[in-house]
Amino acid sequence: MRLGLISVLACVACGGSSGEPDGSMAGDAAVPVARCERPALHDVSAPTATVGDGTPASCTAAALQQAASAGGTIVFSCGAAPLTITVAAPITFTKETVLDGGGLVTLSGGGTTRILYLDSDYNTPTPRLVVQRLTFKSGRSPAAGADTAQGGGAIYRDGGSLTVLDSAFDDNHAPATGQDVAGGAIYGFGGGDTIIVGSTFTSNGASDGGALGSLNGDLTVINSTFTGNAATGTGGNPGNGGCGGALYMDGRDEATSLCGVTIRGNTAGAIGGGFFRVSNDHTGSFAMDRSTVDDNRVTSTTDGNAGGLYLEGLTLAITSSTISRNQAFYNGGIWINTCQVEMTNVTIAENTATGSNGGGVWLGHTPTGTMRNCTIANNHATAMGQVAGGIFGGGLTLVNTIVANNTAMYTPTCDVARTGGSGNLQWPAGSACTTAPLVADPMLGTLADHGGDAETLVPAATSPARGIGTGCPPTDQLGKPRPEPCTAGAVEAQ
Repeated sequence: MRLGLISVLACVACGGSSGEPDGSMAGDAAVPVARCERPALHDVSAPTATVGDGTPASCTAAALQQAASAGGTIVFSCGAAPLTITVAAPITFTKETVLDGGGLVTLSGGGTTRILYLDSDYNTPTPRLVVQRLTFKSGRSPAAGADTAQGGGAIYRDGGSLTVLDSAFDDNHAPATGQDVAGGAIYGFGGGDTIIVGSTFTSNGASDGGALGSLNGDLTVINSTFTGNAATGTGGNPGNGGCGGALYMDGRDEATSLCGVTIRGNTAGAIGGGFFRVSNDHTGSFAMDRSTVDDNRVTSTTDGNAGGLYLEGLTLAITSSTISRNQAFYNGGIWINTCQVEMTNVTIAENTATGSNGGGVWLGHTPTGTMRNCTIANNHATAMGQVAGGIFGGGLTLVNTIVANNTAMYTPTCDVARTGGSGNLQWPAGSACTTAPLVADPMLGTLADHGGDAETLVPAATSPARGIGTGCPPTDQLGKPRPEPCTAGAVEAQ
């Protein structure tokens, strides 16, 4: 069964939990801010197995493997102090299991081995492994073997399904180069789905998907952060990797759902400094809500696409999110090479293309759909001879959208004008992005925290963008009610 964002959020206690998240987390990390409704922690009050007898010395990798082999609900009793258990070989699961660290246990690969392995079958969505309130550190997946089996420095899901709740992943690594070698921390391969909730990923690395890789399985991420991860390959796919600094997802008709996610300060060697997602037969979907993709980079100085997000072959829906300060040679913010697009209350700001066009947005294959009440501002294409700092490429209908203060050497904002749409404002004049936009300075403030789920640009109270929009969403990006008519852009004038 596929679990997209809607079905996960409708499941108050996904998998039979009875308690609410208690804010604890393994190690010193804190659970990320809960911007979106989420599944609760699983109830572990009646475990089927306990690792340890209350002393640190009793909590061994061998004891953990013995419990894992039987499955069920597993907890630890290792004393009151935080404890690290270092494994010499991956702990293998073949049965339905919930593994709870109680916020005190770190599992380490010691820099030499993968930590957990869910051993199922590519075509089988069961069993499900649930890990919660654990820290995973210094996992290393194997350098030899088939490319997919080399992924997942901390956890490798070979079929089955995986749920991760309130856990931290730090300094886990898969091989640095190779096509489809993905997931410095986690790789989900085939089977069912991967669900990540309330978790943090820092300083992980792999050829693709510095933190997280998913191939031919659904992916849902809620209230989680990805910082300082790296896709270290080069050349792309096909090629030698380097796709998706934080997250990499490839496949066909799978669903991707992000809600309350922060992807910040990650790097990729080839494509998608933050997130790389491709559907090979144009049947996949990508939904992102109340999320931030900020300050990610593609490191190649002579090539490389999409500093923030690379999205191809998908039905795309992005709401109440900010894509900002990302950088790559081709396109800084978001590369959309897909069919159907709906974007509402989205801010795309301060992104940079260093060698080509589309500082903010690059549109390939002339997608259909609507950008409604979006703000595309302060994006730049800095190389000689470029023609579009804001939006490059044709397609989409802009409605109630601000396109302002974007720069390039020539025709700085857009290279083509779009027909249809209304309530749009553009500044400065020059190459029109839409038919008959209002040409005026929208008087935008600085990109900053104005009280919403992501940083935004707020128009001044006297902005000419005020009151020019019709057919407005009920709220703006900050969650504040919109009047009708409304202010163009992602945020109502204050």
